[in-house]
Amino acid sequence: MTFRGLPHAAAGVFAVAAFACSSDVEETPTPLVTDPVCEGNLDAFRFPHGGDGSPDPFGAKAAGQARAGRVRDASQIVQPDTARNKVRVGDFVLANDRVAVYIEAEGESDGYNNFGGEILALELVGEDGRPTGVSEYNETLIMLSRQTVQPEKVSVIADGSDGKAAVVRASGKLANVPFLDTFRTLMPDEYGFPAAIDYVLEPGASRVAVRLSLVNTTVEPVDFASKQYFGFFQQSRGKAFTEAQGFAAPKGEVPWVAWDSGKSAFLARAAGGPLRTEIEVSGFQLFSVKGLALDACATRSVDYAEFLAGGPGIDGMLEAKRATFGEPAWREIRGTLEEPDGVKIGGALVHATGADGRYLTRASTDSNGAFVLHAPNEDVQLTPTIRGWAIPAATPVAAGAGAATLVLPKRATLEVIATDATTSEPLPVRVQVIPNSPLAKAPEAFGLSDEINGRLWQEFAVTGRALLPVPPGQHRVIVSRGYEYDIFDSPASAEAGVTTTLTATLARSVDSSGVMCADFHIHSNFSADSSDIPESKVKGAIADGLDIPVSSEHEWIIDFQPIIQRLGLTKWAFGFPSQELTTFTFGHFGVVPIFPRADAVNNGAASWIGKKPDAIFRGVNDLPEKPVLVVNHPSGDGFGAYFSMAVYDRATGTGDPELWSDQFGAIEVFNDSDFEANRNKSVADWFSLLNAGKTIWAVGSSDSHSERSSPVGYPRTCLRFGHDDPTRLSAEIARDVLRSGNAVISGGLMMSVVGPDGNGPGATSTQGAYKVTVGAPSWLTAESLEVIVDGVTTQTLPLTPIAGPPAPGKRYEATVDVTPSQSKARHWVVFHAKGAGDLAPVHPGRKPFAASNPIFF
Repeated sequence: MTFRGLPHAAAGVFAVAAFACSSDVEETPTPLVTDPVCEGNLDAFRFPHGGDGSPDPFGAKAAGQARAGRVRDASQIVQPDTARNKVRVGDFVLANDRVAVYIEAEGESDGYNNFGGEILALELVGEDGRPTGVSEYNETLIMLSRQTVQPEKVSVIADGSDGKAAVVRASGKLANVPFLDTFRTLMPDEYGFPAAIDYVLEPGASRVAVRLSLVNTTVEPVDFASKQYFGFFQQSRGKAFTEAQGFAAPKGEVPWVAWDSGKSAFLARAAGGPLRTEIEVSGFQLFSVKGLALDACATRSVDYAEFLAGGPGIDGMLEAKRATFGEPAWREIRGTLEEPDGVKIGGALVHATGADGRYLTRASTDSNGAFVLHAPNEDVQLTPTIRGWAIPAATPVAAGAGAATLVLPKRATLEVIATDATTSEPLPVRVQVIPNSPLAKAPEAFGLSDEINGRLWQEFAVTGRALLPVPPGQHRVIVSRGYEYDIFDSPASAEAGVTTTLTATLARSVDSSGVMCADFHIHSNFSADSSDIPESKVKGAIADGLDIPVSSEHEWIIDFQPIIQRLGLTKWAFGFPSQELTTFTFGHFGVVPIFPRADAVNNGAASWIGKKPDAIFRGVNDLPEKPVLVVNHPSGDGFGAYFSMAVYDRATGTGDPELWSDQFGAIEVFNDSDFEANRNKSVADWFSLLNAGKTIWAVGSSDSHSERSSPVGYPRTCLRFGHDDPTRLSAEIARDVLRSGNAVISGGLMMSVVGPDGNGPGATSTQGAYKVTVGAPSWLTAESLEVIVDGVTTQTLPLTPIAGPPAPGKRYEATVDVTPSQSKARHWVVFHAKGAGDLAPVHPGRKPFAASNPIFF
């Protein structure tokens, strides 16, 4: 969690600055009662509703008008398939010759504000007057304290047929945004005033104005100072941009903030003053404004904010901003990016900075290396960036110049071909390229996501082939396929203008017959706090040898299996959907599985709003999918950790009666972490539940939000199916094996456990001799085996590799006599294998381990 501009944040106090609204517009509400007494009677007032508006809103461009109308059928919905918050029939649209804006109808809605009445998409229109269908707009909250307008009706109050502004109104009352109840001590004020938000689009405008109308129903004046907020859930689909910081994190007060999504962009500005940066947490950016006040019994309407559509990218957005705000135009600079021999370079970003170093704008090069951007009429510098080249010195462009040719050094190319040592077939692999001489990082203002751990490339080569441009010179190339294969780790000399081919033949050196491994906690940009695209997440999972990648978005459902099918990778993996049910009060929970429902709110995600944990858990358990409820990261800090929030007591196996429920089936004991890191936290909690007689299984998952820093599949839950064919799997089959407990957790090491009667994890056996087998690829070493009976370590045995297949991996075997130290009705044993060092060079910093689920006896 990052706090900015909050000097008392550590003490839990918002020190929020306020702001002045302008353009007052007086409007008289429609009285539903005639009693003139203010207190207790104005509650019945509502701002007037309208109708459905124009039947042909996209005819606005041809007519030279702005129009507003209800979306009457699916043909009027133009939105990318990847949109997070969906436009539906019954919503509304504003359009003119420049932009189109979809407004959600009243009622339960997608996103974190579940009231409706908010912007769903905002973008330019095409020649036909229809939206271009590239908007990546997510969600924006306009709040007074933690309240926003809960519409009782969304309607058109001006359809624009008179040649004037078109207006869509969301009219109702201020109400608490449910997910913000966690912050009620920081935002205690509640108003419940009659309120409306008008979305106003003028003919020929690139902006939609937001007009806020309120009625003070009390006999006391109300000052909203330090209580006015704009909350943006936009970072998963766009990069925030400000004048002062470029693409670096916003700081202090800013006149506006924009988001660049590549093909589209938009800008938000408060009507009368700056936005002040307050907090940024989990993809949520909070800004404050100031200056709104209401006299006793007063009605007030103010032009409160405006949203501009532009693009492509930030350069097109800034052009629209200058034209809209009446600012001086910037000159156009056209150019090409090429190599010394004239070969054009597409897919690069060209960054413009001022002579003083301030960041100005950026644009992309097309397939012919051409770019167009705009700059002030002063000396500027252009810097191209693209993966595979070192960042060059900037090219100066003098004031008044309108053309520039940018040149990058001649590339070298590394070709990597990966095959299976036994079958010679192409293998999906992860390819890392690490230059011997580290390359300089781009300035933060450039908005690039550089690789970590010295890497230039982390390529998920799912076809078994990668073709990577690199600077001439010496590099280290690492080719891997998860934890069951050996690796290729070789120096490579790259020569300018030459393609150097490296053939990586990888041997499968760990026996995992009958077992396939899952990661039940993977995020993509359908979650507010991840910007990874789903296809890339799937590729990363399969390249790292994961058999079952499971999507797990915050309050949204997507399915990885169609992506696997589209990529032609069903031989290697099977995916299915789940949900991370994300309360902002008492924890996060995996719902495994849950299927998308396109006609339902949040694509069918289970809701937690207004419910206590027991009701949520029982509701999840009663879903048609009969999912396993997993308590995610149970024992950490903050409201994401259920055991902590419910004050779980290991001595009693229970917690706060208001919050505690044991109606869950599994615990994410290992969240991007190993056994030792959790020994005194989630491991101890899990063991206490087992000792309390609860049959609760452990899982290990990555909780990966960024493929750069959090690899999918560390750790992973390895389920015993009795075969190795992903095409024979279904979500229900995987769910049932998970529910049986027949699984071990692998953090690089593979483990199998067989009891005296042949039973394994999740089953009931007897005391006596247990056979434990640990496998590791040649680049990892297992050191010790810990035997834990009823939560107490009874033995720690050194592990020594033995001869035998599959070479060149390492195999360890131990026969362990398991006996209890006391008499009780049910005993259990868990085995923990610990490795040496870390998982470098594949996953540096992660520790090798394996842990079994319990066997009861």
